[in-house]
Amino acid sequence: MVYNIVNLQAATSTENLRALEEVKDFCTTDLGRGGKERWTYHMLPEAALDAELHRMSDATSSTFVDSVTFQPCAAYADLNQDRYSIEEWELPGGVWQFTAIYDGHCGHDTVNYVHKRLPSIVRTSLQVLLQSVPTTSLKPEFVSEVLCTAVRHLDQSIRSDLLDFLPHDRLTQMSDAQLNQHILHRYSEWNTISARCTQGSTVLLALSDPLKKNVWILNLGDSIAVLGSRSYSGKWSATIINSVHNCHNRSESRRIRREHPESEQACVYDNRVLGYLAPTRALGDTWLKVPSVYTRRAFAPHLQDWLPPHQVAQYASRILTPPYISDLPEVYHHSLDVSQHELLLILSSDGLQDLYDNNDIQLSDQEMADRWVGLVGRHIHSATDMDLQSNLALRLLRDAVGGDNIELVSRNLTLEMEDKWMDDITILVQRFR
Repeated sequence: MVYNIVNLQAATSTENLRALEEVKDFCTTDLGRGGKERWTYHMLPEAALDAELHRMSDATSSTFVDSVTFQPCAAYADLNQDRYSIEEWELPGGVWQFTAIYDGHCGHDTVNYVHKRLPSIVRTSLQVLLQSVPTTSLKPEFVSEVLCTAVRHLDQSIRSDLLDFLPHDRLTQMSDAQLNQHILHRYSEWNTISARCTQGSTVLLALSDPLKKNVWILNLGDSIAVLGSRSYSGKWSATIINSVHNCHNRSESRRIRREHPESEQACVYDNRVLGYLAPTRALGDTWLKVPSVYTRRAFAPHLQDWLPPHQVAQYASRILTPPYISDLPEVYHHSLDVSQHELLLILSSDGLQDLYDNNDIQLSDQEMADRWVGLVGRHIHSATDMDLQSNLALRLLRDAVGGDNIELVSRNLTLEMEDKWMDDITILVQRFR
């Protein structure tokens, strides 16, 4: 065997110093997991942190809402699955303001569909209502019904597309060869339908009337809305508006168990619906709302890169009396008085609160809400720290990723890791004036 010998010239002292200079600001962490594995991150100077966070979170501000949406992991499969809407609608009686966060899971198709379709459905339905009912006779429950119906209609459209493509009676009668031929013949259509049915999205939206006397909050899932108000004395107080739809909410777990036979112990398992999904209410996730034959015969064999076969069998065996995921939202109405109190509304996906937990900051839901409103309230009229003050959502995000802890903020922004080290985070801060 012949070996080729390569002679390498020794680095000069200057080159050695340059190499050391390039890596001096890099550190490693085990993320508190223990073990030998370490991940690298870059220590950023304080002067660069806000600019980098602003860039990575796509921080934007409109006349009435500040927004950020954040996922530092750059791997394609882990791109941010949150979406949001900020819209103003010129309707009979004036301009209505619509804001929403859609927290997608298991993929981008369903959340993209919801993001595209829901605002237009709400706007059209609201316009019809306002044309038929005088503003003086508009009752809050009328608007609540419009919002609830719009969300359920959208979910029904996803389910209807599946049932029109593959009716239950036909599916049960088809041979495997016939089913395969049917799907191959309309594969592009099947690809769209199956993706929306095996992925999902939560929804948290706010709708305010032209005079800012009323705000409606609709929730379907595990995002959170907090209303902040400042009293005459200047003290801010926080009110959590919605309940959270996941299995950690005991009322949700009890509701699911009531809706299914006592023998179905796995309908809530390991704080997840059927041991699979954390949110208990969502758009999409149709495979958990229809008979298990769709999972076993349609989705599992004819959907690439879905669940491993052993998991399909496990979950399908638990689908006995669907639906298990609800599409029934909860709608809350609040009367506002912006002439007497300064008001703000914070909408956030569940990743914001999760990040505090990841950073070992243990707070109750109310303590968390108080912290957010207090932080925003202190800076809503501040003339200092203009980079953060100009976007109140960015102020909240900076607090969550580490606040004044430069090392923790740097780690959360620059960690070199292929897997997600935090959930997607989207924050909207709406100011009522």
